[in-house]
Amino acid sequence: MTTVICPYCFARSSAAGLPYRCLMIAGGVRGSQPCGPERDDVWAEFMGPSIPPSARMRGPVFTRPRSPVSRLRPAANAGPAVCPGCGVTTTVRVCGSCHSDLPSDYCEQDSRIIALVGAKASGKSTYVAVLVNELNRRVGQAFDASLAAMGQGTQQRDKEMAQDLYERLRLPDATRPAALGFNDPLLYRLSLPRRGRLGTGSRHTTLVFFDAAGEDLAGADAVDRYTRYLSAADGIILLVDPLQLGSVRDRLPLGDGPPLPAVETPPQQIAADLATQLRAHGRGGSRGRVGTPIAVAVTKTDMLRPLLDPHSPLLNSATHDGGTLDEDDRLAVHEELRSHLADWDSGALYRQLERDFAELSLFGLSALGAPPPADAPADVPKSGPQPLRVEDPLLWLLARRGLLPVTNARKGPSR
Repeated sequence: MTTVICPYCFARSSAAGLPYRCLMIAGGVRGSQPCGPERDDVWAEFMGPSIPPSARMRGPVFTRPRSPVSRLRPAANAGPAVCPGCGVTTTVRVCGSCHSDLPSDYCEQDSRIIALVGAKASGKSTYVAVLVNELNRRVGQAFDASLAAMGQGTQQRDKEMAQDLYERLRLPDATRPAALGFNDPLLYRLSLPRRGRLGTGSRHTTLVFFDAAGEDLAGADAVDRYTRYLSAADGIILLVDPLQLGSVRDRLPLGDGPPLPAVETPPQQIAADLATQLRAHGRGGSRGRVGTPIAVAVTKTDMLRPLLDPHSPLLNSATHDGGTLDEDDRLAVHEELRSHLADWDSGALYRQLERDFAELSLFGLSALGAPPPADAPADVPKSGPQPLRVEDPLLWLLARRGLLPVTNARKGPSR
């Protein structure tokens, strides 16, 4: 029996048992009037206090009657259902726990939940917008992949973010804190080529990105609000702003680029709080380390150019020759960053991560490719985003799940 994880509240349930929502349109075969809206307090309570009373009125939620056939064959409960109130057929499935509407084909394919974590000003919103653009263009071309937004919410946010970054040349607004309401996850269908003995085909995977606001990561109590999302994640991308490290701030040339951001929660503390919460919810292993793989991405590497060797791999994106993940390139980046962290904070962050997580890799990226203008820190550089290595953390997490081929210089490609 297929188990579905809701991409909004991350509750697990049987696909066959998911409720439906009435479309409230005319056309029922029974000649009855369309159903009217009903108060959906379950959904409104989940969404938070920002939902106005009028928005609580939504299509009625109902469950398909169980029949002897459906008990023997749960798959018989898939597909459209007829509303018992008006007789109109609907395909809209609803999470039984939070009453969020699920995208039309969400229940029909594999899903990978990626938790995106970072303190305030680490650039999460900008990172996601640029990552999506790269997956649709340069990276998608290299891997013969396509990415499609699922649901109106993700489609609308993609449009707005792209307009801000690539047309208006403005940085997106910060992620909304949980105290102001729920932040919708971003849902995408990733389609990759499938090659086998019987020929070629396509493999479809749903990617769920959940973006936690920086203000909600200020301590262990705040992180607990997001534990249900983090504990369901197949992988975590932890964005680390190097400008939060005192030694990096001290070494950067004065007067170059925009002003330095305010000092927020130390990356080491965020990593420790993450591990504590995940262990408390069953994600710790027998040796005391969390089993969820974590990709630790040092952001804003464009600001670090004065501290990097001119031949550093951090200054150029990977080519992804042959549509594969270059393991040697990943290791080169990992080792260079580990060396830098040992210099910048005496290795405290890396030691914390190594003690808390069984699988981790370091990455370096820049979503913009250059600092914002010094006189307009909320603007994108006039040349537009010229990203470096924004895709690396996600590709590593996908490769770990066998979704991407990996090339190793000594072993050759593996699929």
